Amino acid sequence: MKRILVLPGDGIGPDVTSSAVSILEAAVDDVEIIYGDIGRSAFVKTSEYLPAETVGLAAEADAIITGGVMDVFSDRNYRNPVRVLKKQLNLYSVVRKFFPLCKDIGIRGVDLLVINGNHDALLNVHETESLDGVDTHKFLSRTSCMKLFRKTIRLSAAMNRKKITCAHRASIFPVLDGMFVEVFYKELAGSGFLIEDMEVDKTASELVKDPSSMDVIVSTDIYGTVLAGMAAGMVGGGYLTPVGSIGDDVGLFEPMHGPNPKMIKPGAANPTSTILSGAMALDHLEMSSEAEKIRKAVRYVYSTGAVTPDVGGTATTAEFTRSVINILNSNNNK
Repeated sequence: MKRILVLPGDGIGPDVTSSAVSILEAAVDDVEIIYGDIGRSAFVKTSEYLPAETVGLAAEADAIITGGVMDVFSDRNYRNPVRVLKKQLNLYSVVRKFFPLCKDIGIRGVDLLVINGNHDALLNVHETESLDGVDTHKFLSRTSCMKLFRKTIRLSAAMNRKKITCAHRASIFPVLDGMFVEVFYKELAGSGFLIEDMEVDKTASELVKDPSSMDVIVSTDIYGTVLAGMAAGMVGGGYLTPVGSIGDDVGLFEPMHGPNPKMIKPGAANPTSTILSGAMALDHLEMSSEAEKIRKAVRYVYSTGAVTPDVGGTATTAEFTRSVINILNSNNNK
């Protein structure tokens, strides 16, 4: 039996992760759900933002679902515990899936996978302040690039993708990005995918002009994050977008949005991003049939308009969740 660790986090995190868990339990029988603490809520209990017990549970889990955490910028020793956990587990690839949930939200034609390297797991970055500015040193190894492209091949094949575009800025960084492109072609040679490389600004332009022209985009951390933000806007925003950080074994899945404690009324948070991230967790656990059932149920509820206020509806978090579960249950009984 596969084990999923749930880390509710802070702010709206407990609400949206609870929704995702309820839907997972309705869709799948043979997974074990366990819980741990992270973020400010963990600090209240243990005086640690990432307790050792949570790290131990994460090391034994097959997948992790986490809510957002509230950063503590007043503490100079503070490090975002979700990012620390990703680094400790060597989750070197970040995967985001973009698709419109209904005809009234987002731009038609978007069906996109964006994969980029995880800054914390792959890169060695040092910043040094001087009287006149800041010097940044960034190290990216060939080995890390190889790992990212091999993961891209596996994920793209599992999702029946056909074309992979390498987004870069080799015209400005001919050595660093030039190496990235060189390794891309070496690793993708003979893969069976249509492959191309493109400057990141042109990639963005082509994606907006013709969303169907892009299938999979792979890039470094900064370019990938910016392209992902643009793609999220094209499908309706971060509250609709699932994110997975995946290594060789375990994967961590989370909403694209943060904890947002002051922006949303209690009980009105949109759990869609976390629900779809839960579906990505099932993909990672080789339960893609169950994952697709969740995605179809979410799409159906969106088509009825029984959604949360941020996307034009009046449903609470709990009401939206129940609607998705009702569709899953009705489909399971057919």
